[in-house]
Amino acid sequence: MVDFTGIPLSEMTAESKEPGNLVVEAGRRAAATWRRRDSLTTNVARWEFVAYGLLLATALGMRLWDLGARAMHHDESLHALYSFNLSVGDGYTHNPMMHGPFQMEATAGIFYLLGDGEFTARLLYAVAGTALVAMPLLLRSRLGTLGALITSVMLAFSPAMLYFSRFARNDILMAVWTLGLVITMWRYIDEGKPRYLYISAAILALAFATKESAYVVTAIMGGYLFLGMVVRNWPSIRKDVKVGNTSAPAALGSLVSGAWTTIQQAGRLDHISRPARFFILLFTLSLPLGAALASVFQDTALLNWSNLVLAQPVGTAAIGAPSGGGLVVAALVVGALIWVSAVIGTKWLGATWWWYGAIFMGTLVLLYSTFFTNLPGIGSGIWQSLGYWLAQQGVARGGQPIYYYLIITPIYEFLPLVFGIIGGTYYVRRRDRFGLFLVFWAVSTFILYTYISEKMPWLLINLTMPLIILSGKFLGEIISELDWRKVTSRGGWLIVPGVPILLVALWSLAYFSTDGSEASDVARLVLWAAVAAGSVVTGYLLYKRLDSRSFWSFAAVPLAIVLLVLTARAGWMASFQNGDVPVEMLVYTQTSPDLASLVKYVEGVGESRGDRGGTPIQIDGTSGFSWPWAWYLRNFSRASYVDYNGPIESPPETSVLVVHANNQPTEDVTADGGYKEGVRIPHRRWFPENYRGLTVGKFVSGLVDSESRRNAMDYFLLRELNTPLGSEDAVVYFSEDLPSGFTPSD
Repeated sequence: MVDFTGIPLSEMTAESKEPGNLVVEAGRRAAATWRRRDSLTTNVARWEFVAYGLLLATALGMRLWDLGARAMHHDESLHALYSFNLSVGDGYTHNPMMHGPFQMEATAGIFYLLGDGEFTARLLYAVAGTALVAMPLLLRSRLGTLGALITSVMLAFSPAMLYFSRFARNDILMAVWTLGLVITMWRYIDEGKPRYLYISAAILALAFATKESAYVVTAIMGGYLFLGMVVRNWPSIRKDVKVGNTSAPAALGSLVSGAWTTIQQAGRLDHISRPARFFILLFTLSLPLGAALASVFQDTALLNWSNLVLAQPVGTAAIGAPSGGGLVVAALVVGALIWVSAVIGTKWLGATWWWYGAIFMGTLVLLYSTFFTNLPGIGSGIWQSLGYWLAQQGVARGGQPIYYYLIITPIYEFLPLVFGIIGGTYYVRRRDRFGLFLVFWAVSTFILYTYISEKMPWLLINLTMPLIILSGKFLGEIISELDWRKVTSRGGWLIVPGVPILLVALWSLAYFSTDGSEASDVARLVLWAAVAAGSVVTGYLLYKRLDSRSFWSFAAVPLAIVLLVLTARAGWMASFQNGDVPVEMLVYTQTSPDLASLVKYVEGVGESRGDRGGTPIQIDGTSGFSWPWAWYLRNFSRASYVDYNGPIESPPETSVLVVHANNQPTEDVTADGGYKEGVRIPHRRWFPENYRGLTVGKFVSGLVDSESRRNAMDYFLLRELNTPLGSEDAVVYFSEDLPSGFTPSD
């Protein structure tokens, strides 16, 4: 009997195994399970309202505080300028280089209502980051009351979540859509209410209109649901295979036959399980958006004879787009996939599938056409978004090593990493259904983003979120199940100070370096060794007095608190202390704060003359220096851009000249033009990537070498680097008639 209901066949009666009763039995069991959970979690206690209120106020405050102060990053300025152009009526043409159009359209609305500026350019993302903190409330039935709150706390203080909630990139928006899909999927599995399918269709469309990582999210969630169906139906598929008695070819044939029989049986079912229905929804809605995968065959023996261009290569005007006869083929492929989706969707989801499809495609068409002002955006959204992403894989932007996330994750997200690994092991052993999903989500995300060629710090959001939810669920469960009275009455309270004392002692021992010539050094070494040994002995004695589960569960509490404090500190340093200074791997590359200071100076000069944006200023666009100036000078009437690509031979007629350091004019040229002596400033700076070329041998030797170990620990705790920042500089020239007032930060 095929099992698409999600109920183990061994637990079903003969009557309930009849096809007509499968769905009734599934609904009865799911409803009973939900009622048991709901009785524990429906009534939100007053302390929860207070806790979430304070947490959300804190999260919003951290995300809004001084939001417009940091200099605009190159990517931020792109998104902000195109949003500004749309807000003033210049329209927007979808370009997959900047991913989906949603962030530009939403930010344009904010500009229209609240005005344009650095603060409002980042406001959408700050609000989204705050909303993300509240979303675990919608998963209380699965996370538990305490687990949901702990998850929200971790989302609020996560360095990656905080920093990129204050950054005008769409990754935090994708975090909201991804968690929204997870919530609606599990709410539908638990409750079976159709509204969750409607909401999911809308969220999925918003995700695809935001960023191409929606393909990864859909693949992960669909993969989990598909594997679940395979596991439930595996007994039927392999029933004719006898281990040890069936040859390999015969076994393979039997498996194929069993799989085909199972599919045929599923095709005769009028109703399928909730997980299967959600899988069908994801699969059918997203299938047409995968049409551009056909472009991978254009340079193979299958299609290279035809000269069809299904995705233009890097270096062309429309990377990833079809051209010529490829346009016809692309249209046919998309049309065929829409037809396949409709057939499959209506077969198992009924006529309501058309409503899901209408919500999904209607939202996509509305956003990609920018509310019908850019109709070609519909085609570029459906085909070129994926085509561009596939073409860019060979470029490997950023060029990071394969172990990049193994470096950056422990530096910032050590709290969810530690408890995610522990909790994942715990749930795999317990076979907890939701826990297993979180493990699958976390592991598959790490594998996929490690495999994908473009590795950037903002993608850390995708790796961090499943780890945070997994950690929150685990910590909530073990803390809720603790017998606090029993533990404390047996001396377990000593664990609370004991864990941080042990951590400090181990840190001091790892940091310690001496040649033994100074008695005081030896004394400190002996002292910290004694403290560590005393903590371990005390812990062992408490372990003997308590059962192992209580001991380790109770020890997790102070460990989590210590790691949370360090996490909050890391987030504060990245977002506020070093937001403009790329000593942070999370910052990666950043516009110098001198550019923002220079803009204020030039605006001040204009205001003193009665025209804030009237001061003539010329920007050398060499090496992409036009950005973020194009944003900063959007309201300047006398701003100009020239690519010099070499030393300036004749002085331009402008009051302020910003040139690439390689293109400096001679002193005679500047004197003839009436300029003061040039002021050199960093235009952009980046993190010195001294982790490149790391091998297992170098890593092990670094652990043994005291100096390497101390350098690593100095960076982890203090962000001290022993190598200078990378920098690309500009030189600023002011005409003699301009007043003094601009002072570089360094």
